[in-house]
Amino acid sequence: MKKIYVFAAVLFFIMTSLSSFSQNSISFDGTNDQVDCGNNTSVQITGTTLTLEAWIYPTSWKSQIWQGNIINKESLAGGGYMLRCGSGGKLNFNIGSGPGPWNEITSVTNILTLNTWQHVAGTYDGTWMRIYLNGVIVDSLAKSILIVNSTSSLGIGYAPIYAGSRNFPGKIDEVRIWNITRTKDEIAANMNNELCVIPSSVKAYYTFNHGIASGTNTSITTVTDLSGNVNTGTLTNFALTGSTSNWVTGQTLTPGAVVSSNNISACGSYTMPDGRIITTPGTYYDTLPSSTPCDSLIGYVITFPPAIISNTVTDSGCITYVTPMGTVISSTGTYYDTVSNASVCDTTIRYNITISGAVDDSVFRVGGRITSFDTWADHQWVRCDSNYAPISGATGRFYVATKAGDYAVIVKRGICVDTSDCVNITLTSIENNSIQNLEVYPNPATSLIQIVGDFNQATYTIYSVNGQLIDKSSLTNSNINISELDNGVYFLEIEDKNKRSFTKFVKQ
Repeated sequence: MKKIYVFAAVLFFIMTSLSSFSQNSISFDGTNDQVDCGNNTSVQITGTTLTLEAWIYPTSWKSQIWQGNIINKESLAGGGYMLRCGSGGKLNFNIGSGPGPWNEITSVTNILTLNTWQHVAGTYDGTWMRIYLNGVIVDSLAKSILIVNSTSSLGIGYAPIYAGSRNFPGKIDEVRIWNITRTKDEIAANMNNELCVIPSSVKAYYTFNHGIASGTNTSITTVTDLSGNVNTGTLTNFALTGSTSNWVTGQTLTPGAVVSSNNISACGSYTMPDGRIITTPGTYYDTLPSSTPCDSLIGYVITFPPAIISNTVTDSGCITYVTPMGTVISSTGTYYDTVSNASVCDTTIRYNITISGAVDDSVFRVGGRITSFDTWADHQWVRCDSNYAPISGATGRFYVATKAGDYAVIVKRGICVDTSDCVNITLTSIENNSIQNLEVYPNPATSLIQIVGDFNQATYTIYSVNGQLIDKSSLTNSNINISELDNGVYFLEIEDKNKRSFTKFVKQ
């Protein structure tokens, strides 16, 4: 379907000047995906103050709390810091004060939720360790220690010192590492906003706004640290294509500035610059990387004019119906064809189609009687040897030939019409299978008809002229009671062993 776009001049300038990105995150497969951010002195945090923050979207839980690493700068000597989750949805914050036991706090209950974006944080102020969920304190632990330096790499989504294991399964976004203690109010007030002005206390900051969400991003293998420090993250083992192990859509955060708002009228669907296909009217946003750490926002107010029905066609088909655009219809219903139009939204032709269904033109013969297999169609028997001339009154499902010749039936259902093969009837075929000397009288009759002929233990069947079975019974004597029949013409079939005969009688 053709799409019609209306762009403002400012949008054209921006789109031709900068590459467009949505607010993305990074998806980890939970097996071996890892982001190594190195060991720059900026993240070698020591002393008594620390804050770790991130948005996470876990897709499964590792069995142990220490296996689902979100942020990890742990050393074997017992120094560093960690923010982790697992064990059914528990959150863990851990800091190292040198050889000896770790200093960690773990939520008592499973506070985290699978397949949901949630903000997590851990802080230390020299006296208390605290953990937060969505800006709310969920647990705290009294501690008076000094954070000891770790010379190991900073890892996102894994634990570097354990040979690239202990991997996080899910998405991570907006990682912030501070060398100060952020307060409860500061965390709650800023967790939904990108940082436009980066304080010096931010030692590493990753927005993950790289690549095309769920697109092919095999050339984008690093993540930028927007803090101004040299903590560039290197991606290892990521597929970088598809909806996992790749750059994907992240948590929606408030960007720093709206640079344009654009009204777009589209037909059927609209493809955003980041690859998203929009089919529902509404307001959508895309972000642009800027010279400052805070990305800028472009707004799109997208509308879809209603489809233009240019014509309605009511028609029917036999087995199928093919529209002028080539649409093949095989069942009764309403269908649409779209006709491209260069100036406005595509127009639509509506088809109300009735499919009759194929007819069965098969027949079988017994003696001089020819029967159609199709029980629901209209019938007209014809003489093939008389240029397919219709036989007057022969419109039932079967026909009894009293003369030699070639016979066929025209079968019709709706607009479906077909003609059977011709059946040759000879005098021999009529006589050899017939009961000899068969007579019916009186004819016409009002209440009783008497059957005379060379038969012993016969049965009789009465049919309407349309082939409907009216009555069937043993012929125990030569009389048949027809008093309950409606006035009209009927066929009478007498069968005795391997022979049968047909005749007509009239009830009056």
